[in-house]
Amino acid sequence: MKYLIAFGFYIIQPALWIGVIRSYLIHTNRLKKERGIFNSAIYDDFYEGRHFVRMGLIFGILASIILGGFLSISLEWLIVYEGLMLIGLVLIPWCLLSVTIAGVTSILTLLMPNISQLKPISNWFAGMGIHSAAVDPINSLILFVVIILATAVFVNVNGGRFDSPTLVRNQRNNKTAVYKFNELTIFPFLLFVPGDWFHTSFPFMPLFQVNHHFYAILLVPILIGLKFTVKRSVPRELLKKLSKSMYLIAGVGVCLAIAGYFVPKLILPAIVVLLLGYYLVLGLAKHADNQQTFEYSEVMDGVRVIGIQPETPAAKMDLKVGDVILEVNGIKISNEDEFYRALSTNSTYCRFKVRDRNDQLKITESAIFKNSPHEIGVKTYTKLSH
Repeated sequence: MKYLIAFGFYIIQPALWIGVIRSYLIHTNRLKKERGIFNSAIYDDFYEGRHFVRMGLIFGILASIILGGFLSISLEWLIVYEGLMLIGLVLIPWCLLSVTIAGVTSILTLLMPNISQLKPISNWFAGMGIHSAAVDPINSLILFVVIILATAVFVNVNGGRFDSPTLVRNQRNNKTAVYKFNELTIFPFLLFVPGDWFHTSFPFMPLFQVNHHFYAILLVPILIGLKFTVKRSVPRELLKKLSKSMYLIAGVGVCLAIAGYFVPKLILPAIVVLLLGYYLVLGLAKHADNQQTFEYSEVMDGVRVIGIQPETPAAKMDLKVGDVILEVNGIKISNEDEFYRALSTNSTYCRFKVRDRNDQLKITESAIFKNSPHEIGVKTYTKLSH
């Protein structure tokens, strides 16, 4: 019964359903952009939703089993976190601030008893009958490290697996493609929330008492996600490197948590350091991307591949986004019209001469759908006038 009520608390959370809606809107906006560029979507399936559910379940189960048995948070932390998460999901659609929200929440709740400027928040909690309970500050640091680690895993598993281009203009006003990783999940984390507030406000809530303090068992929704644009690098490679840097930050966080256990004064500075470190690795990844000389821009001697539709002949060929197709069936091409005319010279087979992003030449070939060269699955600069 206790766990059913905890699950019910998670299900009725507005942050969860707003996260689901946000994930769906990311999917529909992506489809709209792909169809606007190519007249058809590159990825029709709702992979954002699949990742939302799959990663949410995995994180929820693992985090709750490993840490849910002893980790507790204050009710103040929970309320501030939920509020900031709702604000982030609803009012800041151009960002996914999962790590920032967790870090700011931990900093605010740790500073609240000691900073006069935060007294109005403390008074507001007191007016609701919520009074600070004894929660070890180390729990805030541990939870923050868990969120950084989960973000690293999420990016490592899903980042750059679906290369959906968005069209922009570079500094020379030339049309170029960029690739946005924009995904999130919200996972249920089994945590103990102390305080007599539950006992007086929700008498039906299952509670247990330790050293004269009541504790409620709750599945707390935790936001994980990242929005990151890759302009010049190979998306999958850059995002995997970024995730490795996040793993390093999480590793530093584990060491700081151990130190904070013995020296509690280190806990607040540790959270600040980890938050700054997280943004440092994001900045370094963007800098490394901008340092690349390559661009996914149009070319004069062939056609640039900026998308490859799955389950098509192109997906079976040795093609990657950024490649330039120079010849089709032995015919040199310089634009999309010539590309499809050359494809039509053979209704069942195609052979490409390709230059990759490292200026290396290669030959690749495949059977194609009979009499359907337009279904080869290669997406190039179609409809780039807007």
